[in-house]
Amino acid sequence: MSTRRSATGGGPAPLTRDLVIEAAREQVAAEGLGSLSTRAVATRLHVTPMALYRHVRDMDEIMTAVVDELLAEIGTPALDLDWQRWLEDLAHSLRSMFHAHPEALTLFTRRPVTSPAARRRLELAVEVLTRAGFDEEEAVRAYAAVHTYTIGFSALDAGRRRSPTPSTALDAPEDPASTRIHGFVTEEQFLHGLRALIAGVAPASASS
Repeated sequence: MSTRRSATGGGPAPLTRDLVIEAAREQVAAEGLGSLSTRAVATRLHVTPMALYRHVRDMDEIMTAVVDELLAEIGTPALDLDWQRWLEDLAHSLRSMFHAHPEALTLFTRRPVTSPAARRRLELAVEVLTRAGFDEEEAVRAYAAVHTYTIGFSALDAGRRRSPTPSTALDAPEDPASTRIHGFVTEEQFLHGLRALIAGVAPASASS
């Protein structure tokens, strides 16, 4: 449970945005991103939920700050990798975050996430790809392709994990199509699609 201690020890410290975000991070560490709510954060800080809104705009701001921390934690691949492996590892790290915290997908699918860690991932991708011969626009488009593929695949996977039993006639075990469709969201399929996508991405200079 978060405690607010003043520097002088004479009672709780004044509530600040940093304390709100810290309490949110503690809540996620203890019970997962799905448990994050203004009530849960306020309880950790021993304040009313309305008290939070003097320091943060809304729950979306809290969620964005926490997701930025999660992105910072997964980091980025080593810069000495070749660009194809770098993009592959970058996608895998994002997918691992979504697998552990599927609730984060609601933020990514609702609007662009432009937090500091998200911008850093794009900046490093541009650095790696331009060094490999991409121009800046090509680098951004390549990163966008891998990034959006990972979000889309992870969103489908998360939805399937919430409702794992299809209600269609194709769910019959003897139906070959049913078996194949069930394989659309496996780790093997994610890697197959990712590598096919990366294989199709190349700087224009490579074909000249």
